[in-house]
Amino acid sequence: MRMLTSRGMNLARRLKRMGVESVETFPGGAQDILGMPRKQVDLEALQRALAEMCTGDVLERKLTGDELDAINCALVAKDYASGSYLAIGDPSEILMILPRPDPRRKSGG
Repeated sequence: MRMLTSRGMNLARRLKRMGVESVETFPGGAQDILGMPRKQVDLEALQRALAEMCTGDVLERKLTGDELDAINCALVAKDYASGSYLAIGDPSEILMILPRPDPRRKSGG
């Protein structure tokens, strides 16, 4: 995990130097909030749930769990860009960006 964290921090610094904003998110937490199964529970159901939330060829082939997590993170980033998100954590360090909870949405998956 340290290597992945270090790689992510380096990438965030490079993006910042390029004028690109990045955000921290957690696909498992986003999936919980969105009422989707996590990849370890039901990969195919997660793929179907994500296909309902976005355009493109999400159902064209069987995607890996990491690819599905990346799609989920992109959807969270889209919510962030539109101003509809939940930010948790310590603002002096880093905030975790998640989808805004919807009380009408069923939880879990």
